Amino acid sequence: MRIQLNLDSMAVLLFCGDLVVDNTAPLTQDEWYDVEKKLKSSSKKSPSKLFGMNKDTLIQILGIDEYIAYKMISRLSTLNDLMFALANLENEGIYITTKYEGNYPSCLATSLKKRAPLFLYYVGDLSLAHNMVSIVGPQNVEKRLHSFSKNLVTKIYDEERTLVSSGLKGIDAYALKVHLQLGGKAVCFVSDHMFDKKKTYAKPIREGKLVLMSAVDPFAYFNVTNALDRNIYVCGLSELQFITASHINSGGVWFTTIQNFHYHWTKQLVLDDDRYNGNIRLLEMGAIKVTYEDILSLLTLDQIVEKNEVVEEEEEILIDQMSIYEFLDE
Repeated sequence: MRIQLNLDSMAVLLFCGDLVVDNTAPLTQDEWYDVEKKLKSSSKKSPSKLFGMNKDTLIQILGIDEYIAYKMISRLSTLNDLMFALANLENEGIYITTKYEGNYPSCLATSLKKRAPLFLYYVGDLSLAHNMVSIVGPQNVEKRLHSFSKNLVTKIYDEERTLVSSGLKGIDAYALKVHLQLGGKAVCFVSDHMFDKKKTYAKPIREGKLVLMSAVDPFAYFNVTNALDRNIYVCGLSELQFITASHINSGGVWFTTIQNFHYHWTKQLVLDDDRYNGNIRLLEMGAIKVTYEDILSLLTLDQIVEKNEVVEEEEEILIDQMSIYEFLDE
C-alpha cells in the first residue's frame, strides 16, 4: 500500500512521532517549533531538508541545540521502522495527516495555533471535519439533561452541522448516539484505544457518517494528560461548544472551560440551570447563556448566540487580577 504523505510530513512523524519505540525520546512540540523557526530563517526553509543534514550541520548551520540535534540524528536511523509502522496502520484502515498536509483540519491550526497537534491519526472521511458543534457534560446524566441534549442534537442535525464528540460515557456518548441515529455526520476524537474504538464505530465509518480521530498512537492506553489534551482539541474543532452541566473545580469539562476563557479556542454556551453550581459560576464569568426555551425555539444556533452573547469592552488587567494563564504568558 502506498503511503501518501509529503516529505515534510515524514520529517515531523520521524522526529516527533510516537509510532516507533526508540531509546531516544521524540522531539517535543516546543522543540519542533524551535527547529521549524530556525529552518525558516535559514536557506533550507522546509522540514524535508532535514533528511540531508548531519549533526554538525544542524548545530553549526541551523543553530540547533546540541541535545536536540543528537535526538534528531538518533531518530533518523528509525526511518525504515517508521515506514513499516505506517504501512501496517494503513493495512488496518488507519491513516495519518499532519499540519503539512492539505487535508489537515484548518480550524485546529487557526484556533489552537501552536497547541494544535502536529499530526492526527484518523479512520474515515476526514472531510467531515467542518462546520462543527460539540456538546459536553457529566458522565452521570439526569433525565432533564437527556431531554435537553436530544433537542440540541436535533437542532444541530437540522442545521446540517457536524457533531464533535469525545465519545465519553454520559452526555458526550449520548449526544453522539442520537446524532448518528438521526443520520447526522460526526467526528469522534479519542485519546486512547483508537484501534478498538474503530471496531465500535465501524458501521457509521463505513457509511461515511463518522470520522474517528486521535492525536496519539492508536494502541495507546488511557493517560490523563492525553485526555485533557483531547478536550482542548474538541474545543479547537468546534465553532460552538454547549456545556450542559458542570460543577466547580470538578472534572475535565470545568478545567477546559476555564482555560477557554483565556485562550478563546471556541465560543462556549452554558445551560442556564441553577441546579449546577459550575454553570452558575461560568455564566458569572461571562460564558454565553443558553436556556431550555432557546433550544426548543425556532432560533438557529447562531441566532441564539447573537441573542445571548454579551460583548464587553476590554479593560486593562492589573498584575494582581490576572488568571494563572495570563500570568504565565507574561
